[in-house]
Amino acid sequence: MVLMTMGLWIFLRGALVKGLIGGIENMESQGYEVSHGGLTVEGFPFSLRAASTDISVRAPRSNVPDPSKNWSVKADNLQINSATLTPLSWNLSHTGPMRIDMHGPDGERYWFEVAPADIEARAAITMGSTLKSARFDMSRAQIDSLVGTPPIISKVEYVDGDIKVAGEIARITLHAEDVRLSPKIPGILDNILGRKLALAEVNANIDNWPLLETGGAVAWQTAGGRIHSEHFAVLWGSADIIGSFDITYKNGKPEGTMQIRIKKPKPLVGKIFEFIPETKQYAQPINAYIDLKETESDGRKVIDLTIKDGAVKMGFIPLFEF
Repeated sequence: MVLMTMGLWIFLRGALVKGLIGGIENMESQGYEVSHGGLTVEGFPFSLRAASTDISVRAPRSNVPDPSKNWSVKADNLQINSATLTPLSWNLSHTGPMRIDMHGPDGERYWFEVAPADIEARAAITMGSTLKSARFDMSRAQIDSLVGTPPIISKVEYVDGDIKVAGEIARITLHAEDVRLSPKIPGILDNILGRKLALAEVNANIDNWPLLETGGAVAWQTAGGRIHSEHFAVLWGSADIIGSFDITYKNGKPEGTMQIRIKKPKPLVGKIFEFIPETKQYAQPINAYIDLKETESDGRKVIDLTIKDGAVKMGFIPLFEF
């Protein structure tokens, strides 16, 4: 048994190194620039531990706004490990700062540092190299703008995420606590909700996950991608909301329904009318709609929203346009 484990370790080490080198060469052939401070592989014979430092990945450049282009990531210290006898399950950890340089859809530049970017992750893949499950956790981190437009988030206390794939469906869970938003967020948002997002979480299912994983978001949306959730929650200033949604994509735009259960909606909509003057024309019908809704035992009112033709509506009242 020990000899078999030793032989398997040697085989896996070779496959890992070859796979990493081949992966880098493949990325470079597509225009990516990849560099690192060397690779070490240890743990013989019962575990496989690979580590590298000063990792830099730069995406291909483009003269037009494209989210898949013009970005770069610099990581400080990355480690991956797996037990020799379970080579399809891996743990990943990153310690130290991480720098991210990216551009928005209108060409605005975001270059910021996450410090520390202490991330713990686990992933399991199938024999066909597709994702089976994954999870990540990141504890307290400060996000500082270096050049360009500050990112909307300036600090996060805790965030985690989980993915489990079963056939065509991926189950996604995201959870974040005590997220502080940048002082550079739009003044309207600051006045209405403030800069502390106490809680944000969502449990959702993504249909046709294999296409999203292999073909990307555009192909998935074009094929009528669907994401549906029986629970999401937001606690942001005076907005205390839980709800559900079911959204598909048609002609590149989301369509579907959303139900929100909100505590004390009147103070929130009152602030919206106060700080967004153009919404005052809808004050009477919105307040009448809310008054018709019964208050449930937990103090919430149920509000149904529809998303269609690039607009979000409460009944016949338009709230937002894409």
